[in-house]
Amino acid sequence: MSWHAVDAVDDAVDATRRFLFPFSLVRWTKLAILVLFMGGGGVSANASVSVTSDSDVTMPSNVGTGSTGIGSAGGGSAPGVPDQIAEAVTPELLVLGAVGLVLLFVVISVASLSLRLVFYDALRTNEVRIVAPFVSRLRQSLGLFVFTTVLGVLAAAPLALAIVATVVADSSTGWPRVDSAVATLSSLPTGATVALGVFGAVIVAVATLAFRFTYEFVVPAMIVDDTGVIGGWRRFVPTLRTEWTEFVVYLVVHLVISIGLSVVVGIATVLGFASVAAVGGIVLLLVAALLGGLNALVGTTAGVVAIVAVVVAGVVGLVVLVLPVQVVTLSYRLIYEVSTLGGVDPDLTLLHPDLRSGTAEPARSASEDDAEH
Repeated sequence: MSWHAVDAVDDAVDATRRFLFPFSLVRWTKLAILVLFMGGGGVSANASVSVTSDSDVTMPSNVGTGSTGIGSAGGGSAPGVPDQIAEAVTPELLVLGAVGLVLLFVVISVASLSLRLVFYDALRTNEVRIVAPFVSRLRQSLGLFVFTTVLGVLAAAPLALAIVATVVADSSTGWPRVDSAVATLSSLPTGATVALGVFGAVIVAVATLAFRFTYEFVVPAMIVDDTGVIGGWRRFVPTLRTEWTEFVVYLVVHLVISIGLSVVVGIATVLGFASVAAVGGIVLLLVAALLGGLNALVGTTAGVVAIVAVVVAGVVGLVVLVLPVQVVTLSYRLIYEVSTLGGVDPDLTLLHPDLRSGTAEPARSASEDDAEH
């Protein structure tokens, strides 16, 4: 018996070659932009932006005292600048800042998910465009963000509840209902506690699996049928129900592939970092020699500027060196996923005919050829 998840391993190699070659600078640049900024994945979550502000700043105890010379003049005292800032930060301002951070998180997440859908559009049309598909997929991306956020909360809830129950078991939170619930959980017999733990683990496993299938199969179904995330799940569930063994094999093969791709990216990152560090070190040594030594490098304004410039250039250089490898590995992984789905359910085939095995070399679109010239 032939498994589509196994057959897709070789098919994806051929399709990736057709998708990326012959080399086009315009095409690769667009793909690099997508890989750099797109969010979501079978193993990764949405674009992550911390929504926790560092508003609790601990002031030094000697600010505003005579020992610092700040806020004291002629024996008198005046409120220091940090105190003025603390007084200006009102609860309303903190709430407004928190809302702003949440909105920023949502905007960045939806935008990065829309770029992910743009990548699938490129696989469907064999033409890499960014702006028009990005705008047209924003509504789908918003629904995808909401759906996967709910799944993420479900997956994290059991562990979060267990941590809260452990932390507050021997103390009071000041909230009677919370304290009562924690006391009830703590008084459960061992068997009930184990059963509750197993139930929580099942919830985490199901939510995590649903999270993966959403990105790896439902999203391609959304592109094929031009529907939302709920419509994509309705389209995918019958296939999952009838061909569930195919997807069990897929999970195993995908794990092996992911490990292999991670090793490739890791090796590329190490080699790139070593190259950048070597070049940066040589540059800094030359600068130090011109300035008069290592002490001058770290002790003068010119030296600090040189260090900052080398670090920034090094980060950019590392991205430039590693990003092409990530373009290849991510393209292969996504093509493998959609190839498996198309093999299991031909009606959900996403790949453009020119990218499938047994077809001619892909013909580049006229718009891309014009862009290159």
